[in-house]
Amino acid sequence: MTGDGVGRDAAGEALAEAARERLRSGAAPAAVCGELAARAGSWWDAALAVGRARGISGPELRRRLHADPEKVRREFRTGEEELYGAFLAGLGVFDVPARLDERELMVAEHLRTAIGAMGGVASGHALGLSRGLVTGELAGVFRSLARTGPRAGRGRPGAFWDALVAAGELLDPADGDDRGTVAQALDVCRRRLTDSIGPGGAERA
Repeated sequence: MTGDGVGRDAAGEALAEAARERLRSGAAPAAVCGELAARAGSWWDAALAVGRARGISGPELRRRLHADPEKVRREFRTGEEELYGAFLAGLGVFDVPARLDERELMVAEHLRTAIGAMGGVASGHALGLSRGLVTGELAGVFRSLARTGPRAGRGRPGAFWDALVAAGELLDPADGDDRGTVAQALDVCRRRLTDSIGPGGAERA
């Protein structure tokens, strides 16, 4: 490795260590990225440092960004480092994948099946669902899908509700938020599954 390469690596590790310290103090990844971008000058180096601190490689960060980092950088002006960090975090660039056990993997698979039977999903909602599956927020994804349902005339209701019922039966029934528990959403899914099956077991459109 050249001297310049050694210097770049040392600078990158210094930024990563600074990111680790801020994250350990409770700062959010978005805020840390913004702070380091203002400090380091190279905004992508700041993003790499936050990723490194969270155990995410540079190539993986680029894959999650789905774009050229410099192209994304040009969408922001000097002084908008915090917005840059928030944008990357909102895309899930800094999300740490959850380690799912066997039951959770089965739940995630059922949820993906349901998503595939929706007949299309808005990009913002799709991003939220994808992030929830990555971070292991499976109950939240389940409740979101139960509220949304398949698209009329485009989705496959029978397959959608059947997959959600299978997922809900594996989840903690008490898990919930201000929009209700898994048990409540599961009751809705079971009714919708019954409604989606016509006479003779044929799926209704």
